[in-house]
Amino acid sequence: MGNFVSMGTFITKKAVVARAAVCLLLSMITLSMLAIKELHHQASSKLAAVKKLEDAPQQHDRNRIIATTSSLFTVDILSVSSINQMDLLHAQQSNIATHISVRNFFNATERDDADPNCHTDITFQHVQSVSNFCRRRRRGEMRPVRSFLRQQFANKRWLGKKKNPTGWLCAQVRPYSGLRKAQLHYQQTGQELPNYLLIFDDDTYYNMEKFQMNFASLDSSIEKVYAGCLVRLPVHQINFTFPYGGFGSILSEGALVRLFRRHECLGLGSGNATYSKDHVSINEKEPLLTEDSSAAFCSRLKEDNVGELKYFANGMSLVDLMYKYSNTDKYRDVENWNHNSEFCMHSDWVLGYFVNYYNVSTHVTEPYYKNVPHARFESYKGSEIYNRPKGFCRNDAKCEKDTEICHRATPEWMEMETTRLKLMT
Repeated sequence: MGNFVSMGTFITKKAVVARAAVCLLLSMITLSMLAIKELHHQASSKLAAVKKLEDAPQQHDRNRIIATTSSLFTVDILSVSSINQMDLLHAQQSNIATHISVRNFFNATERDDADPNCHTDITFQHVQSVSNFCRRRRRGEMRPVRSFLRQQFANKRWLGKKKNPTGWLCAQVRPYSGLRKAQLHYQQTGQELPNYLLIFDDDTYYNMEKFQMNFASLDSSIEKVYAGCLVRLPVHQINFTFPYGGFGSILSEGALVRLFRRHECLGLGSGNATYSKDHVSINEKEPLLTEDSSAAFCSRLKEDNVGELKYFANGMSLVDLMYKYSNTDKYRDVENWNHNSEFCMHSDWVLGYFVNYYNVSTHVTEPYYKNVPHARFESYKGSEIYNRPKGFCRNDAKCEKDTEICHRATPEWMEMETTRLKLMT
């Protein structure tokens, strides 16, 4: 009897242990399924966030980094990026765009270009063909600016050293896809223009606290365009300046008004395209200077310095013209290009040309260039590349703490620097 009871007790204990093991196993399975579901949810949320980041400007509340000046100071940012570098775009959004002054964070990727599949469809052979076409000397008359710049177009040897030459070439049109995207946003929403619009690459870092300290006290209604790093070509060859894109360009509200204003030129333009009227906040302000009159615009357009005339249609803004100029002739069609159908400009040159020659900015303050009518692009704090880099131009992949501007910053460095600045406030 004792053995029977002991055996029954053993069997009962064994059953209890088995039951407990089953329950534990079921609990582990349930937890695993919940974990998998959570991971799937996180992945879906991340993909949705990426799409949201690409599709619309990010508007931010103002309860973040404490600023030293009025929160009425507004800055919008346009980051020129790539779908292959979303980590950089997210780093900018999470760090630079969290400053109290930043209102909208626009971005431009391949999906905003007129040829969104350029980066996957063209080959290095296309890249070489574009370089050959653009650098080839042409017979017949060509305006000096256009002729000179074509000779400076990226050569095959330089392109061959780039990590992604096809991606680089396709990206040359992107700043103007992005600028048009910003223009459409202001038109469609009726949102007032910011005090300043910053345009820079996705691996560029701006210390927004220092930017606000330097610019909040200035009159942003004055037409000014600054380059974070200004490239100055040899003056004995040609007087032409342009921004080193990686260090960004700073456009005042007054400059944006000039960029977004519509123009009619009697006898010029296709006359077939129709462009809707802008919202009053960016279209109906009277020109502040006579140099900004439509007559001055049409006179410059008629010169056709870089072949822009054929892309103009009455009712266009400068942003519209820049977009059509850069996005009409596709790189994939290079074998069909001719003198009247081409795009042989680096992206920085496009902004340099239109700002300097179409009076988007007031004349530079430097006395040496007082007799050069198209000297309009200002260098920020004397940061220029002529004989050697000066100022912020030296901050190329050498990002140090407290720097105002740095190019080729990593996502990790952006996060580290922003965290450090927050701890100091």
